[in-house]
Amino acid sequence: MLYFLLTLLILFVALMLLRVRVRVHLSPKRRLLFVGLGRSGPEFDFVRREGKIKLFGMNIKTIDLAEGKTAGAKKPAKEKRESKEKLQKKQKPEKAGRQRPVRDFLKVLPPVASAAFGYLISLLRSIIIEQLEGEIEAGFDTPDVTGTVFGYYQAALGAVPAIAGRFRYIPRWDQQYFGGSVRLSLAIPVYRIALRTIVFIYKLPLRDLIKLAIGKKKGDQDVQ
Repeated sequence: MLYFLLTLLILFVALMLLRVRVRVHLSPKRRLLFVGLGRSGPEFDFVRREGKIKLFGMNIKTIDLAEGKTAGAKKPAKEKRESKEKLQKKQKPEKAGRQRPVRDFLKVLPPVASAAFGYLISLLRSIIIEQLEGEIEAGFDTPDVTGTVFGYYQAALGAVPAIAGRFRYIPRWDQQYFGGSVRLSLAIPVYRIALRTIVFIYKLPLRDLIKLAIGKKKGDQDVQ
């Protein structure tokens, strides 16, 4: 029993140390997107139009993205009518036995919004830039739009100095153009997501949310 618990503890710690990772590679010849846990997860190649399922960095399955489009073929008209009739039978109006006043929603909205905003900011601050390198040469319809984008780039350099030596944007003032290549890898450790989520749940007005989910019977009065 002790060895079993120790094994579970080791697996739990190993899981917490893994990173949720998003990796992007954009270039004229390659457009890759990977989303997964550690080195396991799906990777999409939009140039070759194929997807790969990876496990610890090894390919275990390849999916043809072009064939995937045919999987959602339209149903025959007869099947559509039958499924629609079945859906209408299932969706019979039910008598509402409980109500949720608007004031109850308004009561929980500010604290929930505040907690959600703080949760989002904390996750963004927890992001680790594992890789960022590239150079983009781009021009837009008019020089003023190109200048605006270049201004955003300069502002980003000031806000995140770490990207100054890794990423470069070269504006093309004379014509509409887009080219270059980018390699980007972002990650968040699982333990940080877990801690931020616990704090988020702690900040929520759980009692009010439970009452709102249950609702009130019609005719019930608020107890002051």
